[in-house]
Amino acid sequence: MVPTLSSSNSIAFLALPLELRQQIYRFCIPENLCFTCSGNMYRQNRHEGWVEPPWRWDRTWDRYDTSGANLFFDEDDRPWHELEESVEASSTDGEDSNEDDEYEPSRLDDYCQASLRQRPAISPSPRSALPGLLLLCRQITDEVKGMLYGGNTFRVDVDDDQSNFARLFSPEAREKMRKMILVLRPMGLSYCRDFRMDQTIWDGVLGNLSILGVIAEQPAPPSPYASPQVEPEDVFKEWTAWLTPILEYLSRALSKTAQIVVDANKEEDTVHIFEKEMPGRCRFQRLRAADNIFKRGEFSWESESWVDDGPTSCRDIINDCDYDYYFSD
Repeated sequence: MVPTLSSSNSIAFLALPLELRQQIYRFCIPENLCFTCSGNMYRQNRHEGWVEPPWRWDRTWDRYDTSGANLFFDEDDRPWHELEESVEASSTDGEDSNEDDEYEPSRLDDYCQASLRQRPAISPSPRSALPGLLLLCRQITDEVKGMLYGGNTFRVDVDDDQSNFARLFSPEAREKMRKMILVLRPMGLSYCRDFRMDQTIWDGVLGNLSILGVIAEQPAPPSPYASPQVEPEDVFKEWTAWLTPILEYLSRALSKTAQIVVDANKEEDTVHIFEKEMPGRCRFQRLRAADNIFKRGEFSWESESWVDDGPTSCRDIINDCDYDYYFSD
């Protein structure tokens, strides 16, 4: 149970205007970062060189003992916001200016861990003020949680189990979210005609969002070596039948004032479906969070991030065509 304030200093702090308290909170909490909703959220958006503290895997370690903190963390203790300007300036070094022009500020993934160049501004402090801040009193907890969930972007891969998202965040926490990215990929548990987004999970989220990003990927063309043969038209029809009910639900559940930003990788068929189901509501642009999915920019096959040495054994051969290519005289 959250304790109540008792000291006069704490009461004096609460007497400050809310806007001033929020400015103070910003020295203690992460903001404008993009988190992927998965089981490893604790490890996301950490500063370079961060090592998971021993108490995470050793139950005998006292998590509040700071005597060994310097063994695992840097001594630099600058607050979050002081690093933002320097990181933003250095993150684009060496980028193609024409390519970078394709990005537009969206308040969704301007600092995105999925981008190698666009590193978030992270304080390498050995101790986080956030846990203690949440324990001061109920009023401060409510104010900080509102900024924490409302000031960061939460990326949800719909091909994962919906219940995983519900498990990570309580209904109260989900209602405080204001920025989200939904990743719609034709794979995983959700990719079937009968899939529907669970309204008991999503109604409380979508209705409160101020901006929603959607990354929509088309299915890959069927392999000519597949047995039985599958026609590309059938694959596209199956994908359309899966995507359409999702967009219909999003159009109903989102507030009329919510912004919708879509990265369709410039696929005209995808753009057409969105414009049909959500007419006049979508802005189509490139999102950094989608570069890894669409293999663009730093993640493109031509970039140095990808090295393909070809198959290294017979187990790596996909089909006869590959075998003839690599092993013919």
